[in-house]
Amino acid sequence: MRVGVRSTGAYWGATPEQIDTRFGNLNFTVPLLRAMGRGGWSVPFALSYNSQLWFKEGAGQTKLGADVGYGFGWKLLAGALTPIWDSYNLVYYLFTDSSGAEYRLDVNENGVWRSSQGVYVYYDTNTGRLNFPDGSNWQVSSVSSINELDAGTSYPTLMRDSNGNEVRLEYAQGIGGVGANTSGPGEPWM
Repeated sequence: MRVGVRSTGAYWGATPEQIDTRFGNLNFTVPLLRAMGRGGWSVPFALSYNSQLWFKEGAGQTKLGADVGYGFGWKLLAGALTPIWDSYNLVYYLFTDSSGAEYRLDVNENGVWRSSQGVYVYYDTNTGRLNFPDGSNWQVSSVSSINELDAGTSYPTLMRDSNGNEVRLEYAQGIGGVGANTSGPGEPWM
């Protein structure tokens, strides 16, 4: 199972639709806007859909899709970071980019989580920053409240390029949340 369009994947079709030749799922991404910073730096926001909405293993099934405000399986985001737990232990963080591609940040070195999957993104739990290879970083301070479908998922509230240019974001109050930045982009922005 693999969602989104990865640089290391093999796909058939033309943009905006790509069919994963290994797993057969359809990825469809519609770029909606670019948050612009100075010097031509920008961050894309896209509406993405992946047809891999269910996962069957043995006799059990797992629903992977959700409706967070745009329809079942659709997401609107620049990116997100979701902690994945096994009972009481944090196993890894799942980074989702604007195309909907998901990458495990599964190597923990003193609170700095990086990926063993070839994506050069790392999350520093000490600073709350998601760092990218070009020197840019995101402060992921908006955490969806417990009653949201994407509960516990963090979204960027401050995006910086390597020159210090910034894009600031604010999210609505989530269901059962206290104050702003307790909901993801599925809810109306403030």
